[in-house]
Amino acid sequence: MRRIRAKGVIGIAVALALVAGAIGGWALLRSTDETEDPIVVGTTSTPTMVDPAGAYDASAMALMSNLYQSLLTFEHGREQPVPDAAESCGFTDNELTVYRCTLRDDLTFSNGRAITPEDVKFSYERIQAMAERAEEEAADDSIPEDEKFSYAGPSALLANLVAVRVDGRDIIFELEHSDATFPFVVAASPGAIVDRENYEMLELRDDWQVDGSGPFLLESWNEGESAELVPNPEYRGANEPPESPVTVRYFYGDEEQSAEEQLAAAWENGELDVNDGKMPPQVMSAVNRSDPERPVTENTAGSIRVMAFNTDEGMPMASQVARQTVAALLDRDSLASQVQQGTVEPLYSLIPVGYTGHGTPFFDQYREQDPEVLRQRMVNAGLPVPLPFGIAYSRGAANHEEAAEIERQLEEDGLFEVEVTHYEWDEFIPGVYSTRDYDAYLIGWRPDFPDPATFTDGILGPGDGMGTGFSDERIDQLIAEAQAVSNRALAADTFLAIHELAAEDAPIIPIWQEKRFTISREEITGVQHLVSGSGVWRLWELRRI
Repeated sequence: MRRIRAKGVIGIAVALALVAGAIGGWALLRSTDETEDPIVVGTTSTPTMVDPAGAYDASAMALMSNLYQSLLTFEHGREQPVPDAAESCGFTDNELTVYRCTLRDDLTFSNGRAITPEDVKFSYERIQAMAERAEEEAADDSIPEDEKFSYAGPSALLANLVAVRVDGRDIIFELEHSDATFPFVVAASPGAIVDRENYEMLELRDDWQVDGSGPFLLESWNEGESAELVPNPEYRGANEPPESPVTVRYFYGDEEQSAEEQLAAAWENGELDVNDGKMPPQVMSAVNRSDPERPVTENTAGSIRVMAFNTDEGMPMASQVARQTVAALLDRDSLASQVQQGTVEPLYSLIPVGYTGHGTPFFDQYREQDPEVLRQRMVNAGLPVPLPFGIAYSRGAANHEEAAEIERQLEEDGLFEVEVTHYEWDEFIPGVYSTRDYDAYLIGWRPDFPDPATFTDGILGPGDGMGTGFSDERIDQLIAEAQAVSNRALAADTFLAIHELAAEDAPIIPIWQEKRFTISREEITGVQHLVSGSGVWRLWELRRI
């Protein structure tokens, strides 16, 4: 998922908090003798915060999709934007530059206040204002570095948004240029509607309280442990309201066990109803997919793993030749089969299988590379051989083994001298997007919405969603051309052209595509609808039978 450069968002102290009004509203629905237990869902995907303006990690987006509403949401199965908080939405011009939505008139925040079009306008402008503040302070030498406002929110998705206006119950979005994907952006995390009376324009909310209008209320956040969700009795929207409370258990890992090992132990000990996280590859590969008491749901996930480079002048990987050499040496098949033990698929394009425009440019351009030829190219480019550089990495299944194998592959022929360093997640993310400390980094990317543009506009475009510093006018032009195509299937050739150029410059190298496995107990239904390519985590679909 894309993030803009930020500082201070990750690592904010988490407070144990109860959402005002959430407990009372849910309690009114219960009889005094009700003993229904929550459905317990386990995951290794841990959120950074629940403020939509500041969180752009996939874990936070997944949780927030249950707590906030957007004007649109994604229709399950077709994964197309449909009205949620809106009565209707649509472009009002043939150029696809003006988008108009009419807000429903029966919506309230969890604190009881009615949602207005001004709240919607505020929610979008707040994201843009914070990004502008972070950019201004980054350039202000009078502010000490540790006091500058850091931002890691979804503003990159709003790069094309020029203005938001209110006209009665309507919200009007004015775009800089044609963009057929804007409805997808509205349905994604930047579209989450917050209460303008309880969220500051230029400050992030770090109290782990939520004033939203989604299917669930956040009853409590237990730091480092769990989120307690209860059905929102006032939810009005496109989705079926939930029937049961849900407890999301988060596994962070410690010095003795990784998060994946902790999740596997909790599952085997019978502590979970649904296991929707990553377990160690050797555990996952041994799961009995024919066990009726523990059914397994497999999805072709859009999540990908990549190696990204800091391409700024003066950095070791600023050289295109250096990046191309890494792309040639990387053995994806070995990483997928030996390290990840077949729980992922090798990937040769930033657009994964299942999306329009998927191809194999990183295979086609780098399949026949002799180490001595690569060495001579590096020498001709004026690079030292071996070229020293560092690779940072953080969480993920078999993350240490994966980093070690990549180090071995790149050093095997003496072309690179690699130092791999592990960071805790709350330290790793600022190093990527704020201070930008790393030469290269291994990181996952989950789609913001189910359209191939999320792998081009977000990763390669002007928003610089992976903080690489890379830009290319040819790619930017092709991205603009793809955005103007209302029939997305007709943009396939343009997406292929974008990724041919991306493979040539190699600012980001795809490694593998995730296979998404969710395991549940036989008495839990709705698991097949829990995850999809939209990034929405449909906890409200879960039922106990």
